[in-house]
Amino acid sequence: MTELVRIIYISRATFDSLPAADGVEPTVSRILSTSRRNNRRNGLVGMLYYGDGCFFQCLEGERSKVEGLYRTLLKDKRHTDLKILASEPIKRLSFPDWNMKYVPLDQSMSRLMSEHGFDLFDPYRFDHHLVERVMQLMQGVPDPTEPAPEAKPSSPSRSIQLDSPTLDTQAPDAEGAAIIPIVAIVLSSIALLVSLGALGLQLGWF
Repeated sequence: MTELVRIIYISRATFDSLPAADGVEPTVSRILSTSRRNNRRNGLVGMLYYGDGCFFQCLEGERSKVEGLYRTLLKDKRHTDLKILASEPIKRLSFPDWNMKYVPLDQSMSRLMSEHGFDLFDPYRFDHHLVERVMQLMQGVPDPTEPAPEAKPSSPSRSIQLDSPTLDTQAPDAEGAAIIPIVAIVLSSIALLVSLGALGLQLGWF
């Protein structure tokens, strides 16, 4: 049976941050592109946060593939001081739709840091409780680098008109509509016969 694991690790960027393009620092954008492609191929999922020169990343998948990726990350010159904050087995993937979700530095994260007395995002000082809080926040923040899901087309609305006395008098059913001309013809015939009879009496035909 396949063993699934989750690891949460942190690291410090070794590159100088440049102005963000489309909301993402250029080097981080390249990291995201490569990670998504490789994770999709290896069946891995993850979340990445980058702020104040530090990475906070969660990876989930088969143990052998997660551990293999981490060994590769240790050799990546774009960051240093890698440290695993959590490593644990899981029963199922927590976010199966995210090959690598990117979470930007936003007001929610800044507010969480302020609540715990941090002026900057410094995961090296996080305790277990704050790690969990950051994970929860990351899961709830939209990824600005992913296209929004397409809205499903709505079904055409149908108006349902209730029966009413007005409809009965103004719109007779098909059977009633067929009877009305017949009745009119019969009445017209009777009136014609009565007229002819009266005329015959006057002329002495009867």
